[in-house]
Formats: sequence, structure tokens, C-alpha cells
Amino acid sequence: LIQLPGLHGARLRPSLSLAHPAVRRILRLYAPVALGIGFSIIGTLIDRRLASGLPSAPTTMRYATTLIQFPLGLVASAVSLAVLPTLSRQSAVGDDGAFRATLAMGLKVVLLLILPASAGLLALAGPITRLLFERGAFGSADSAATAAALLLYLPGLPAAAIDQVLIFAFYSRRNTLTPNLIQGAAIGFYLLAALPLLAFTRLGFLALVLGNSAQWVGHALLAAWLLHRAVPMRGERLGEAAAKGLLASLLMAAAVAGLAALLGGLPALLQVTLAGGLGGLLYLGACAALRVEALGFFLGALRARFAR
Repeated sequence: LIQLPGLHGARLRPSLSLAHPAVRRILRLYAPVALGIGFSIIGTLIDRRLASGLPSAPTTMRYATTLIQFPLGLVASAVSLAVLPTLSRQSAVGDDGAFRATLAMGLKVVLLLILPASAGLLALAGPITRLLFERGAFGSADSAATAAALLLYLPGLPAAAIDQVLIFAFYSRRNTLTPNLIQGAAIGFYLLAALPLLAFTRLGFLALVLGNSAQWVGHALLAAWLLHRAVPMRGERLGEAAAKGLLASLLMAAAVAGLAALLGGLPALLQVTLAGGLGGLLYLGACAALRVEALGFFLGALRARFAR
């Protein structure tokens, strides 16, 4: 509504013609997305139906998922949206070499940022949960259950972050069918992991959490394999980037866990702030020492952005 006055005098005449080539192309590209949304709704309904038979499971899983969604939105969504226009342009002109380089750097930046987020959540699951949620009817037992769920969601967090970039890479190549068919297959990954754990172990709702992690990992692996078949990623040193980031993150997690134990008598806010802040500095130092390529790229992009 704020922008409407700027159209004064433009003499726009809205019309709808389903026979227009652009409309038909949009509908053709969107139809698989609608299918994927349907798969996503089905998966959510299955998860909620299974959780509804377990005490406090839906609420606990929702709180833990909230903590997972924050770094996903902050890191994966932001990077995916940033690289999409470049990937689309490179795909349109058929420059597969530049497409591979852009996609690889996008994945490396996601790993650079999501791995320390995972390490921080791993080491500070308890204090973070208490800090954000423990008040009123939400007691210490609820915090412990939410922290346990968070820990079992974490194996799937890097995969879910990478997955968003891979999905956008498919979309940039005007392939909306493949990633949404993968969404359907991911329901199978979830059921294959969750149902046996639910039936043959005493994990309770944590079996569903592990099922979700398996779903994210399976989705990312299948998407990576299918995209690699279309655009081989050999020579982009993604394995090296992942190994260096994992090493730096493990060092960070160990240091943060140790600091959190030493600061155990302090309020949760101070534990998270001090241990998390020092852990972040250690991670940056480790990445610099390991010469992580994405760190230089990311810092250079920040300098260029704030120099404008």
C-alpha cells in the first residue's frame, strides 16, 4: 500500500491470461513445489501423530526445534538467498564452471558458520535451554528433556543447512521437480529410522528426534548426489573445507564445555555469554590457523559490505 502512490499515472491494466507463455512456465515450475509442500505437510502430520502418543513430546520437540531453526534461518537461508541470483545467472548462460565455484563457496560459507553454531549448541545445550525457556510452569525437568532433544537434533543441523543451498541450486537450474521428489523420499528416511527406534528401544520421543535427524541427513545426501550427477563438484575441495571446519568446531566445543563447567555456579546468561564468546574467538583463531578458505572470503565480503 505504501508503494501504490508511486504507480500514479502508470496506467496499469491487470489481466490474467493462462495462455500466456510466462504464466504457463510459472505454473509448470510451481506445480512440483506444490507437490513438495504436500509432502512436507504429510511428514509433519506423521511426526505429530507419532509424538501425540508420547508424554510431553510435542511441546518438548517444538522447543528444541525452535533452537535449531534459529541458526538455520540466520545462516542457511541467508546464504542460500545470497547465492541464488548468481547461480541463476550462471546457469542461464551455461557457465557450469562458474556455477560450480559459486555453489562450492556457498556450501563452504554455510559450513563455516553452521559448524560452530552446532558446536555451541552441543556444549551449551543445558544453559541455553534454561536461559530461554525455564520460567513459570517450564521447570528443570522440562529443560533437561528439551536439552536432550536438542542434542539429538544436532547431527542433522549441518545437513539441513547444506540442504537449503542444494535446493536453491536445483531451483536456479529451473529444476523444481527433483528437490520436491526428494522431500517425498525424506519421509521414508524418517520412518525407517523412527519406527524401529520407537518400537524396539526405550528412547520414547527421542526416537522421533533421531528420525528427524536421519531425515535431514538423508535428504541432504540424496540431494548432493543427484546434483553432483548434473554438475560434478570434483576439485572444489569441499571435503577439505568440511574436515577443517569440523576440527575447529570440535576444539571449540571442548573449550566451551570446559568453560561452562568452570562457570557452572554463575547464572545461565553469564555462562552462555562468556563461554560462547570465548569459544567463538577460539573457533576464529583455529580457522585462521588452518587457513580455512571460506573465512577469508566471508571476512572480505563483510569488509566490502561495510565499506560502501
